[in-house]
Amino acid sequence: MNIVIVGGGIAGWLAALVLSKRQPSHTYTIIESEDVKTIGVGEGTTGLFLHHVIRDIFDITIEEFIRETKATPKLGIEFNDWSELGSTYFNPIDGSATKNDTVDASVFFNYIQDSTLDYCSINSILRVKNKTPFYKKPGKLLYYDTAFHLDNAATIEYIKKKTLTGITHIQDTVQEIVRDSSGDVTKVICKDTEVDGDIFIDCTGFSRIFSDDSDWVSFKENLPMNSVTTFSTPLEGTPDLVTKSNAMNSGWCWEIPTQERYGCGYVYCDEYINEQEAIEEINDRYPDATINRSFKFDSGKLKQSWNNNVISIGLSYHFFEPLQATNIHLTLLQLDALCVKYFRSNKERSVNKYNRNQYNRYIDSLVENFKHYINAHYTGRRTDTEFWKYISSKKHYTEFTEEIIESTKNRTMFGSDFPNIVGSAGSQLWVYTILGMGHVDKNECFKLLAELGMYDYGVNKYFEIHKLVERMEMLSYSELIDRLTSKSKIEILA
Repeated sequence: MNIVIVGGGIAGWLAALVLSKRQPSHTYTIIESEDVKTIGVGEGTTGLFLHHVIRDIFDITIEEFIRETKATPKLGIEFNDWSELGSTYFNPIDGSATKNDTVDASVFFNYIQDSTLDYCSINSILRVKNKTPFYKKPGKLLYYDTAFHLDNAATIEYIKKKTLTGITHIQDTVQEIVRDSSGDVTKVICKDTEVDGDIFIDCTGFSRIFSDDSDWVSFKENLPMNSVTTFSTPLEGTPDLVTKSNAMNSGWCWEIPTQERYGCGYVYCDEYINEQEAIEEINDRYPDATINRSFKFDSGKLKQSWNNNVISIGLSYHFFEPLQATNIHLTLLQLDALCVKYFRSNKERSVNKYNRNQYNRYIDSLVENFKHYINAHYTGRRTDTEFWKYISSKKHYTEFTEEIIESTKNRTMFGSDFPNIVGSAGSQLWVYTILGMGHVDKNECFKLLAELGMYDYGVNKYFEIHKLVERMEMLSYSELIDRLTSKSKIEILA
């Protein structure tokens, strides 16, 4: 098949990289506009990035990737002031020793002891010990479960370099889309060229040039955020290897450490604050901030990701907000589904309504799942500003979020309470959020573990993790950077 990717942001270049490397029998063309704007100066990933990009692409090593993109390891996300002022909790990347059990007993035990959840997983303990998830062993850099903090521009340039051999790269702007009588796109007409294709992948972000406004399904009733102002702050000393999500007066702010600076953004609802007021609040809280750009968005999704022979990926298909690093995660899940199931065969077998329907059902179920999960973060009890008063009113709850929270009033959570969809926000993520937001009484956790005969089991698993970490010899951040730098020097001399 001749597959044409339109858009040169991170979704476009990830699509070009993953598809061309994993399904090389097809022909690939990427059309990159000369004016590509990324969302912000920093972006986080989930652990899926390590599996689907670095492990699956044979000519990418983790050492080279971190060195060239200025990425840092991501151990998890710290949430500050979300439930109430002064509250904090940690959501690790890896999950606990009992994350796959019917009841996540070790996390519940940790919550009974300390609601910050700072000691319930290997990554959370490594964070407390100021260690990275990389082993001190010589030779190839070995790692425990991790994700990354990315510099958007540097990451795009790196992925582009790894992709350009074997695909056609066109720098131009699409001006017209030509369709046949069935609605299939036959070609796109750019300023300087025309490109034919069998499949067109829309990675044009918020522009969504292949879609009509009527195709959009808004989530604004459940996800009220609609504006963001991005900025950066200097990196001084050793970075804390976590994404920080700090609640603000009318939303929240992310802090993402790269090797050179913190990439940040204030996500807010313009019904409660305007852009200038947001900038003033940023400057008040971050006096050394350099403001980048502001833009509006509408959280939601297209009715379908795959329409006729056009597949919308990344921001072209959906957008919640930057919380929980869903953008790159869902982009990679879309690409994985296409690689594994649909792009293995020829055009006649791939482009049919049965494949489209299967793909759309799976991707739509993921987006709906994450909509509920993101919504669950906005369930705190704060009433100190007009925005947080609205959040505490519960008017924006999804039905699923409300059911989970109400169910915790007479029992705590079971793994079976959450959909079992590959790549979704399962119980491992939900448990940290519901506990961290303070919806579960500690006595109820104790009662449940005692009634199920799992209290001692949870205690033992909790301390097993601590004993395991004591035996793990891991690099500090400075040791990691020194190792990458010294290896780079050796490679240059060689």
